[in-house]
Amino acid sequence: MTLRPNTWTKYSSNGNNCVEVMLTDGEVLVRNSNRPEAGSVAFTFAEWRAHTEGQKLGVFDLPAGTL
Repeated sequence: MTLRPNTWTKYSSNGNNCVEVMLTDGEVLVRNSNRPEAGSVAFTFAEWRAHTEGQKLGVFDLPAGTL
């Protein structure tokens, strides 16, 4: 997925649980697309890079057998 500046980009793995991500001039915002009024969480670019690298490495994978 490529983020476009100042535009919410939606990601859904199963159609019901969606997250939206927006790149701004100074941070990356994440919110629940089903409840956008609940606000967003902000990450610095360094935090976002560290998180996405961790995802690629499998750092956040659930243990086998976890539902």
